Amino acid sequence: MINILFMVLYVIFAVSGLVLFKLGANSSQIGIIAKGILSLQISFTSIIGIACYGFSFIIYLLLLSKNTLSFLMPVMTGVVYILILTASVIIFKERVTIFSVIGSLFILFGIILMTYKGK
Repeated sequence: MINILFMVLYVIFAVSGLVLFKLGANSSQIGIIAKGILSLQISFTSIIGIACYGFSFIIYLLLLSKNTLSFLMPVMTGVVYILILTASVIIFKERVTIFSVIGSLFILFGIILMTYKGK
């Protein structure tokens, strides 16, 4: 049960981090990270996105220590991909091709197969 909770938290933080970073990249920059030849201006929203994504990485490492890599990586990556695709359409109004939809259905079917325990 605790594994499922950590998996849900990983997905929430990973998707939130990516979406917030993208939202911040589209907004006005407020902070300067470094001056000189390489300078980077980054918004507060992007900083929160980076923090969320970093936290998701820590959760992923915890999950990895308790689960098999051959199960965890495909399932978590697939779920994050489908949710990012959905968020891209809803939040960023991005267009989705029929190939993206078909690919997402294959990913969803693969996740179902991998998590199916059988009786």
